[in-house]
Amino acid sequence: MSEVNLSALTTEALSKSDVLWLRVDGRERLTWFATGADELAGQVLLVSGGAEADLGPLPEQVEVVLRSKGDGGRLLTLRARAQALSPGNPWWEPAAATLLAERLNAPADLLERWRAGSTIWLLSPFGLPVQAPGRSGPDGSARADAPITAGAAATRVRHPWHFGGRGTRRG
Repeated sequence: MSEVNLSALTTEALSKSDVLWLRVDGRERLTWFATGADELAGQVLLVSGGAEADLGPLPEQVEVVLRSKGDGGRLLTLRARAQALSPGNPWWEPAAATLLAERLNAPADLLERWRAGSTIWLLSPFGLPVQAPGRSGPDGSARADAPITAGAAATRVRHPWHFGGRGTRRG
C-alpha cells in the first residue's frame, strides 16, 4: 500500500465540499464552512448562531469529519482546536470576509447580523487524523457504514396515478 499525502488529501477534501460534519460529544452535526486564505490558510471557518444554524458552544477540541462527495463515505476525520473569534479580534474581519464570499444569496446586512448575534469559529486541524484512507476509524471501520441518505424525515416520492395501473416495461 502506498503512503497517502495527508496534507494534500485534507486540502483536496476541504476544497471539494461546502459542508462538513462536526463531531462533538459523539454526535455529528452538519454545517457549511469556508477555508481560510492568506494569514488564515489551513484553517476551517464556521458561523454559528443568529441568522445561521446554532452549533452551540464548542469545546476546545472537536473532530471534523470530511466525507467523499461521490458515495458519502467517511474520507477523513481530523482533530481540530476550536477558537471563537469576537468582533474585536484582528482575525474576525478576514474570517468574516472569507465566509461572506462563500455564502450564497447573502443579504446586504449579513456582516452586521454576524457581528451582532453570531459566533465565528476558527478550527485549526492538528496532529494525525483520527481516520484516513488505509487507517481505520475509532470504531474499527475504514469507511462509514452507509452512504448519507435523506432518512425518515424525507418526503415520499409521489408517482402519478394511472388509470388501469402502470404498464409493464417491455424491452
